[in-house]
Amino acid sequence: MPSPFAASPARPAAWAALAATLALAACSSTPPPREEMAVAKTTVDRATTAPDTAAAAPLELQSARDKLSRAERAMADKDYTQARRLAEEAQADARLAEAKAQATRSEQAVQELQGSVRALNEELQRRAPQK
Repeated sequence: MPSPFAASPARPAAWAALAATLALAACSSTPPPREEMAVAKTTVDRATTAPDTAAAAPLELQSARDKLSRAERAMADKDYTQARRLAEEAQADARLAEAKAQATRSEQAVQELQGSVRALNEELQRRAPQK
C-alpha cells in the first residue's frame, strides 16, 4: 500500500493550493484597526491644535501626520497590519510632540520662577539694614 504522503504529480499542486488558501485566510483574519486609527487621529489632532506643539516639536508632529496619512492609505488598501503599526507609531510621535511641548512650557516656567526669586533676593538685600 503506498504511503498517503508519497509524492504524486497531483500532490505539489494540492499543497500549493492549500498554502495559498491559508495565506489568504491569514490576511483576511486580521481585523481592521478601527480603534487604533481613531485614537491615533484624536492624538494627532490634539497635538496639532495645541498652540505651542508645532514650535516645540515640528519634526515629531510632522512625522505623526505623515504616519497617520500612510495608515489611512493602508486601511483603504486593506493592509490592516500595516495600518495598525502606522497608527500606533503616529500616536507615539504625537505624544512625543506633546511631551516636548510640555517640557518646553515647564522649562519656561522654571526660568520665570528663578527670575522672580532673584528679583526678590535683590530686593531683600537692598532693604536689609547696613552695618
